Amino acid sequence: MTSTHRGRLFALSSTVALGVAVQLAPVQQAAAEVPAARIVREPPAALLRGTPAAAGQSGPSLMAATPLKARPQTSSVGTEVFYDLHIDKVQSTLYNPDTGQNDEVKLRAYKGEAVDPQIPYIGPKVELWPGETFRLTLHNDLDANDPSCVANGEHNGPHCFNSTNMHTHGLWVSPAGNSDNVLLKIAPQTNFQYEYNVPADHPAGTFWYHPHLHGSTALQVSSGMAGPLIIRGDRLPQAKGDGSLVSGDLDTLLTEPNGEALRERVLVFQQIAYACRDQDGNIKKDAAGKWVCDKGDVGGIESYKGQFGITPTGGTEWNASGRRTAINGLVEPYVVGARAGNVERWRFIHAGVRDSIRLSFRKLDPAQAAATPGKGQKAREQFIQQACTGAPLAQFAVASDGLTRGAVSRRDTTVFQPGYREDLLMVFPEPGTYCIVDETLRPEQSVNNESYPRELLGYVTVDGSAAGKAPEAVLAQALETAAKARMPQGTVRDKVLADLADGLKLSAFAPHADIAANDVTGHRSLGFQIVLPPGQPPVFEVGEIGTGDDGKPVPVNSSPYEPGRLDRLLELGAVDEWKLTAFAFGHPFHIHVNPFQIVSVKDPDGNEVSGAPVPDANGIPSQYANLQGTWRDTLFLQQGYTATVRSRYRRYIGDFVLHCHILDHEDEGMMQNVRIALPGTENSGLPMAHH
Repeated sequence: MTSTHRGRLFALSSTVALGVAVQLAPVQQAAAEVPAARIVREPPAALLRGTPAAAGQSGPSLMAATPLKARPQTSSVGTEVFYDLHIDKVQSTLYNPDTGQNDEVKLRAYKGEAVDPQIPYIGPKVELWPGETFRLTLHNDLDANDPSCVANGEHNGPHCFNSTNMHTHGLWVSPAGNSDNVLLKIAPQTNFQYEYNVPADHPAGTFWYHPHLHGSTALQVSSGMAGPLIIRGDRLPQAKGDGSLVSGDLDTLLTEPNGEALRERVLVFQQIAYACRDQDGNIKKDAAGKWVCDKGDVGGIESYKGQFGITPTGGTEWNASGRRTAINGLVEPYVVGARAGNVERWRFIHAGVRDSIRLSFRKLDPAQAAATPGKGQKAREQFIQQACTGAPLAQFAVASDGLTRGAVSRRDTTVFQPGYREDLLMVFPEPGTYCIVDETLRPEQSVNNESYPRELLGYVTVDGSAAGKAPEAVLAQALETAAKARMPQGTVRDKVLADLADGLKLSAFAPHADIAANDVTGHRSLGFQIVLPPGQPPVFEVGEIGTGDDGKPVPVNSSPYEPGRLDRLLELGAVDEWKLTAFAFGHPFHIHVNPFQIVSVKDPDGNEVSGAPVPDANGIPSQYANLQGTWRDTLFLQQGYTATVRSRYRRYIGDFVLHCHILDHEDEGMMQNVRIALPGTENSGLPMAHH
């Protein structure tokens, strides 16, 4: 087998007692090889062009002539870049660690220049600069004969699996016309050019793109149709006359002493929910109810039945399936090439649909270097307990949902809900192998509302010599060195250094000013609701928050999505404070165009939980710890909790949506239409653009 990196032995244990035990093999003295197919690969960079491609040709590559990292910021304002992205069914394999085999699958996927055939179920990485216009031509090459697209008068629920569109999640761009307009429908055998005008003052950060056609969103994203979208930036903070600063890009601080950017890794979490079906259309399962594929089968996602939502016993299909969260299209992979004592920037994107992740890194016990997990979740949990015995490694969050935090947030674990992004600075203190672990969450903290044991996501192999310092000290020194080398001498440098000395503050790089209470011009509320009529399918609704006779919050004006109905009319220039809650189960709230600042999150008893972390009796802190004051575009709402957020409606008018980011919930109707209009504009009653 071809191998490219030395690390711990990769193989399934040959002995599994009672189906749950882990085989802890004797230590092998010789370093084993990590199979090349198990190494995490970076999503390939999209080959952006400076001119449109001629018919049937790829066109001259802007990237080849001018590498993106070297493109000067001054020349990027007004620059147009072009890319062609195709959608079709792609046949390949996905590794199944429980069988040690590669399952054959055929899934809808992005195709085109730079797509990596070894990881076909993740989109290419698009890198842009503020001020650029990105012209993306989307070619829907899927079959026009789509049996799921039958007119039956129903607009909620799964349908039209071969139709699509594109959403640039988190970008601050226009929602209208051929920009980030998710109300468009691109039918099979249709090409359409999107035009994203990235404003010159757009924050640098980590964003992503994915399909957003109501009725097929979950199916397509669960097939791997998602990719990273990175906005680069080289704007240094600038001093104003009053001594305050115009914020700069965090990219200018996250550099090596020689001025080169810190090593980056883009890591995308996905839940690829493929299944193999028998001749009667039923999903094949083993005796424990886990999905299986026999030799000769080709897995796919051609139906929501049995692959999304709730099982007859009340659990979720995803947890029952035995499928695993992938990283960049690979299950249980290795991240290789890290060096002890170095600072790296890891950009994480949760591009999945049906899993909550509480991420930790734990050193693998060297005495268990050759140990391998057995088959099944219980075996993996036991492997983690016996082999991944190191204390959780410190993680240092510098940005959430692409937006720089006011200060570095140190934590031992990071919670990812669907749609979340986190930029983490990682410092591995010593060489060896580290386990990437999904730690336990309480049921109410997860999108599936189910308890689950710890899960093994993959490994990191670290080379070099021990750092000799704690990760915090290594990071603080690296940032101080970069500030002295990169920040303009005088007020800017002095302010940045003073902030770093005061708890690693990043105020010189935070893109948005805080919204004070006296800035608020209006108040709104939102509540997610699932109605469970006896003997009927559940009804997925969005409404507002009212007050019941007992003084407790209750849903009002709650209903499923209606394409032609305008649910929210917002005023350009207004500043609203929103109260958000979930009445039945938990749901990630996502709104397009403008981000929001978190003011408060309170539990059902009225306790504030968005400040400093306070672990519960089991050592699990609130997932809202250290979120107060941060800016986001997606926020998970635990049932009965109330979040208060504030948002400014700046620059852009037009129609867009807010919704639950459990994407099968969105497809089922947990979404609303939103319009931002000019001040004084009355609701014209014009119908919304139709999905």
